[in-house]
Amino acid sequence: MHVFLTGDRQIGKSRALNGALAQLRLPVYGFRTRFLTRERGSSSLYMVPANDPENFDETMMVAELRDGKMRPLTERFDAWGAHLLREAQKHPEGIILMDEVGHLEKNAMAFQDAIRACLDGDIPVLGVLRKDQAWHDFIKNHPKVRVITVTEENRGGMADRVAKLILGEAP
Repeated sequence: MHVFLTGDRQIGKSRALNGALAQLRLPVYGFRTRFLTRERGSSSLYMVPANDPENFDETMMVAELRDGKMRPLTERFDAWGAHLLREAQKHPEGIILMDEVGHLEKNAMAFQDAIRACLDGDIPVLGVLRKDQAWHDFIKNHPKVRVITVTEENRGGMADRVAKLILGEAP
């Protein structure tokens, strides 16, 4: 089973995801996204390896703030992001992390193909989906995917629920 969390910003999606990973105790592959703000206030989005989330390199930058708007570097999603997901598929003992899949990737077709390949596979996928993105329909409608909306009311037990779903211990 693959599980994706969605919900409002700052509602606790990543906290639930990290809690579930701690319970699962599986090797983690895939990616995390991280913002990096430089001394002049410029901000960039990096896609870092899930198993080495503090390693920032310019080749991992997938979007940058220009003219007050975050602009995707689609070719980097297609090259680097797809590479991270292909590498993750080589580790059946682990879990594939996709934290987070948002709006910037909507034109990154090779990256989307890599997501599809992960979803078609048997290695568990755990991810976060940004709300209300039409291009996510192939993820949401995949027969192996369960999408859960995190709310203030249900976030308390979410990590445990997600871990049980990944392990096949919950309906």
